[in-house]
Parts: sequence; C-alpha cells; structure tokens
Amino acid sequence: MKWAATALVVLFSSALLLAQAGRGAIAGRITTDQGDPAAGVTVQAKDAAGKFTSVVASGNGEFRLANLPAGTYEIVVPQMGLRTARYAQPNVVIEAGRTVTLNIRLMPNNFGILGDDEAFLQIYNKYKDLKGATPRTSDGHPDFSGMWLANVDPNPTPAQMLPWAQQEWERRRDRAFEGMPTSRCLATDPTLTLPVFYKIVQTRTLLIHLFEQDPHYRQAFIDGREHPKDLDPTWLGHTIGRWEKDTLVLDTVGLNDKSWLLQATWLPHTEMLHIVERYRRPDLAHLNIDVTIEDPASFVTPVERHVTWLSTPGEELFETICPENNKFLQNSAFK
Repeated sequence: MKWAATALVVLFSSALLLAQAGRGAIAGRITTDQGDPAAGVTVQAKDAAGKFTSVVASGNGEFRLANLPAGTYEIVVPQMGLRTARYAQPNVVIEAGRTVTLNIRLMPNNFGILGDDEAFLQIYNKYKDLKGATPRTSDGHPDFSGMWLANVDPNPTPAQMLPWAQQEWERRRDRAFEGMPTSRCLATDPTLTLPVFYKIVQTRTLLIHLFEQDPHYRQAFIDGREHPKDLDPTWLGHTIGRWEKDTLVLDTVGLNDKSWLLQATWLPHTEMLHIVERYRRPDLAHLNIDVTIEDPASFVTPVERHVTWLSTPGEELFETICPENNKFLQNSAFK
C-alpha cells in the first residue's frame, strides 16, 4: 500500500508538472493489419509549424511521445517496406497535463503483391540496435560497401508537375497504373527508392549497386571522368561521382523517358531527367541518401526525397529472374 501511494504521488506530480509547463503526451500501441506488434517503427508528431518529434516503438509495438507542447498535431508512421502503407492521423489535440491514447493499425499497401509479408519489419527489428563507427577505406573515405535494407522517404513532398505530366500521371492513376514497367520485367525505378535489399560494392574508382530487380545492377564511376558528350539514353542512365569531404555525390544523366519515377508515385518524365544523390554514412548502421530529381520539361521545381538505409550484414541477395513464372500481373491490380 505504501508503494502504491508513492506511485500515485509520482504520477500526480508528473501530471502537475506537465500541466504547469503547458505540455502533454500521446501514447499507444502499433500493430499490423494481422494484429502483430510493429516493433522498431518510428512514430512522428508534426506540429502546426511542420516540426517533427519522433520516437521508436518498443518490441511489443508500444510508444510514448512525451513532453509535447499543447497544440494540434499530425501523427505519422512512415511506410515500412512494401508491406505497410504510410499512416497519418491529422488534428490530434494535445492538452496540457493530459495523455492522449492512440492505438495505430498499419494497413497493407494496395499493391496486391505477394511475398513481402512481415519480412521488412522482421529484418528492420533484427538490425535496429546495430551500432558502431563509420567504416572507412584505406584512402580515408567512408566505406559504403555492404548489404542495405532501403526505405522510403517518411515525409515525401508531392511533386509539382507541369500540365502534360499531371495529365499523364492522372491517366496512369485512373487506369490502376496499367503498364507499369516493372510489372512486365522492364527496368526498375532509376532513383533506387524501392524499400528492398541493395548490395553496394565500393572500390577507389567504382561504386556498384546490386539488386534483385531488373537490370540487377547500376555502376557509378568515381574515377574523375565526366559524362560522355553524346549519350544514348538508357533505363538507368550514366552515373559519375565525386567526393565532397565525407559525402559522395552521384550525378546521373542520359536517361530515357520510359521509366516511372519514385516507387508508389510513378511519375512521368522526359529525357531531360537529371538525378543527383548525396550519400553519407554517419555510423556503422545507417546510410543517408538525399535525392534531387530535376526535369524542367516535367516538374515545376525539383523533386526531393530523403531516405535512410539500414545496414543488414547478415542478409544476402537472392537470384531473381523476372520472366520466370512471373505471377505479378495475375496477383496485382496493375493489369
């Protein structure tokens, strides 16, 4: 009884302090549509000024965002892999001295595809506590080599498209994205923003991305060369890189107009497309990539994406031959 009375005093004192400071909290539990705990996912509270406060859910999916100034928030859980859709709950009111309870259920993406299941969340949780210093090559640059689990931008800014591009995107949307290149075993998104595994092999003169989607690789020349003057447009273009201290800047041109940009958005573009990526490895476990997409014939302003990949040293790529027993179309809305 004495312990219980002490606990009540502590809780009351905490609530009183929050109230006096004009602050509150939000807490709850995150699960998938199957009812499994979504361990290790990030929950964000965005205030009216656009500032984010974040917390990572525990092993059983529980989270608590404490010490929030009273006000109205949007609560966001970023998309995790291909399995779950981005969650956003606007107009959540936080009052001084009160804790709002919000249990979140992550719904599946409307892709109609098989195989991803809970794998992303399982792998993410497996490596989320990986720690260590940034590994470096013999010449002192950060070493990006290894297996990486990619992810999408948690707070993507919508693209501002020119009229023709907007009309084309709406046509794709209205036809359930019929004709998506990857559904027919054509090349993947040249921005490499799919939330799947990538392997990076880095040498002094070359950076290579390996992945399970066609065409299975992309090479970036980091030996000081320039782009060829007369490029024949290709699906992934021509990529060169340069170092800016610990940041590797990749520059891609020479892209054809056949690919669809940005997973789950599927934007149209022209052969004027120019992609710049900035790679930074702040520690052993994370790779931060800032992507800027320019196409003055398609977009009013450049499109940006900011993603973080997670190091997964115990994983490996599988052989994937897209035309072999391809079930995508019969299981998908993308007919």
